[in-house]
Amino acid sequence: MLQFAQHATKPFLRLLVRHDDKEREFDYTAGAEQALDDAGRHGWTVVSIKDDWSTVFD
Repeated sequence: MLQFAQHATKPFLRLLVRHDDKEREFDYTAGAEQALDDAGRHGWTVVSIKDDWSTVFD
């Protein structure tokens, strides 16, 4: 889906939410290794619920 959202001639947003905070919700990062690797390789923005969520919602 994130690869599909990338478009050479139009604006796009590629944002991957990393669900890594078991205090706020379920921590389900197991199985996300491929998506995280792809994010690093393709320059997608990764937002961590544990580390970044207060920046987003404060």
